[in-house]
Amino acid sequence: MVTNEFWLDRWETGRIGFHKDDVNPKLMTFWPMLPKGSRVLVPLCGKSNDLIWLAEQGYQVTGVELSSLAVVQFLGDNDLNYVTHHHGELKIHTVEDIPLRIVEGDYFHFCETDFDACYDRAAMVAMPDTMRARYVTHTLDRLSSNASVLVVSVYYDGDQQGPPFSIDDATVTQLWGPSIHKIAAENLALIHERYRDRGHSVYEESVWRIQPNLF
Repeated sequence: MVTNEFWLDRWETGRIGFHKDDVNPKLMTFWPMLPKGSRVLVPLCGKSNDLIWLAEQGYQVTGVELSSLAVVQFLGDNDLNYVTHHHGELKIHTVEDIPLRIVEGDYFHFCETDFDACYDRAAMVAMPDTMRARYVTHTLDRLSSNASVLVVSVYYDGDQQGPPFSIDDATVTQLWGPSIHKIAAENLALIHERYRDRGHSVYEESVWRIQPNLF
């Protein structure tokens, strides 16, 4: 059962194979051109340096993360000065030198709205099917009506149960709506032996985007 306690335990025990030290090249390649100062939401952000990259582009970045350990490691690893205040059940860590906040707590308790964009590298695929629709609805409710969205999904064969969970194309479209389009796909099982060693002949990582015409 994938619960909050499941993810907290993964961080406490260091089982965070989903974390990547480098900025995701798909983010750098496919992120849409947005006006400087646009408010960008990054759900379930972990300690990803994708946050730093987005802030360095001039966006107002808000990451939301459950694990206090992930938050502490992110702020410490990047030597960031910050101030913290409480808002209900959430802790909000505002970085002083770059336009970045980390909201610590349950994502479903985060209720700010009118974000101009959302970046989801590993949030949707972390959700079991029983929670996935709730996650997407909650995320869309955080966004403005003309927001841009960049989502990375995975689809694979074999016996793996996830997370990350396998999600087919039809499900992605059903969840996010007809405005989302696949813009890139790569079968990692053809490139990296570790996926074949896990019994996959298909391990497709896909990039999806909602990009309104005004951007």
